[in-house]
Amino acid sequence: MKKYFNFVFILLSILFQSLSGILGKYAALSINLSNPISFLSNLFYLLSLGCMIFQALVWQQALKHYDLSLAYPFQSLTMFVILIFSYLFFHESISAFNILGICIIFMGIFFLNQELHGSTHE
Repeated sequence: MKKYFNFVFILLSILFQSLSGILGKYAALSINLSNPISFLSNLFYLLSLGCMIFQALVWQQALKHYDLSLAYPFQSLTMFVILIFSYLFFHESISAFNILGICIIFMGIFFLNQELHGSTHE
């Protein structure tokens, strides 16, 4: 049970990394390019940095409880979260290739997890 509870660190890492990307996009859209240091007072930029810090902290905890070969592939789920939020918040398009790519990523994670899970019982 505790091993599954520790999976929350991987999920939080995905969440914080995704939020950092979304906030980074908002920062890029709102930064005044005529003032090169305007990013220092940009709330979106500062929140994005905060999310990066939290991501690094929970990622270290994830690696403490899981093998890198298991934990790291889950980070690719960030692309799925970013794809959905970019559609919802920025009205960016989702193509058939985006969906196919996400499906391939999910299949890769599934098969990798099966291989790793199977190898621990040998």
